[in-house]
Amino acid sequence: MSKLYETKTMKSNGALHHFFRESGSSSWIYHNWDGPAIEPIEGEETNLKKTYYLYGRQMEYADWSMSRKDREGLPWYKNPSMRGTTRF
Repeated sequence: MSKLYETKTMKSNGALHHFFRESGSSSWIYHNWDGPAIEPIEGEETNLKKTYYLYGRQMEYADWSMSRKDREGLPWYKNPSMRGTTRF
């Protein structure tokens, strides 16, 4: 069974960058449901600011927050009933 998607977090220029890639795609895009996709690291000098992205689309915090609230329930990979049926 192959994964439906992959996530990756990289540290660069004093910030954490969160990426997402669907299976079959070769390109990584900015994405993070849990917080900003570009997240400055406290205590490190950087010109980057918190920037929110969903599926590669940059959003203001208010829009990102509304999109996040519109989700229903737990994602399938966090649902306890699905624990034994998926591989990571």
